[in-house]
Amino acid sequence: MLKLILEAFISISGITAASGLVYNGDELHIVSDNSNYLYSYDLTRQRLSKTPLLQSAPMENIPKANKMDLEAIAFDGNRYYLYGSGSTEKRNHRFIWDGNTIIQEDYSKIYAFLMDKFNIAKDDFNIEGVLHAADRILFFNRGNGPRGINAILEYNTKSNHLSRFVPLELPQLAGIATGFSDATLVGNDIYFIATAEDVKSTYLDGEVAGSLLGKIDLDLNSKPAIVEIPERHKFEGITLKEKTEKGLVFLLCEDTDTESDELTIYSLNVSN
Repeated sequence: MLKLILEAFISISGITAASGLVYNGDELHIVSDNSNYLYSYDLTRQRLSKTPLLQSAPMENIPKANKMDLEAIAFDGNRYYLYGSGSTEKRNHRFIWDGNTIIQEDYSKIYAFLMDKFNIAKDDFNIEGVLHAADRILFFNRGNGPRGINAILEYNTKSNHLSRFVPLELPQLAGIATGFSDATLVGNDIYFIATAEDVKSTYLDGEVAGSLLGKIDLDLNSKPAIVEIPERHKFEGITLKEKTEKGLVFLLCEDTDTESDELTIYSLNVSN
């Protein structure tokens, strides 16, 4: 059984809602579901910078009906990939950033392929986390739609017929169903988080009952180990900070569903 210790790590002013993050080179790169910026925070200098993804006013605190709903950021060792949730037609963007240049892509055809191949209706499709592993892109679909589809959608960039649908049954928290909210890769293991929110919609927010941490092999053939994260938080992003003699230290970000521009990043120490 995994043992968890959750602590506040750092507060960052200027970000209202964090939905995904990557730690790399003592910097945190953060996406927000209601912003057109990629945020980068230098932990050494304690300085926040913003990279515009597209120019469309307003750039921040965008109303729910108009936002791109960027829910995931993945890093392949060279470039960063930012993904919209795909839950509405305005949320089908993918951005690629190499540290200097932004490339914008319409990802609607890939999302349509996944929905068609795996028989997922539009109101059940909601991508919350993404991992890149060689020729595989793993999409974590949050089961907050009518059918409650918590699944890893494996898209093979070389051969479509090798793509897979891997459903996972996640436990409830306080009688409320949980759904994927992000994932990160550590060696050959995937660590994922899931949140319990009392609403059956890919669009609306609800009361939060807490979050889970899970672990599954990269080949997706093992049974996941799952444990509850202390306290009641709606964690939406996870990234590895470091390996220690005792285990792993992750950084987590949350979406508080408020208009506060003070973001708290948490550290989660994980040991066996």
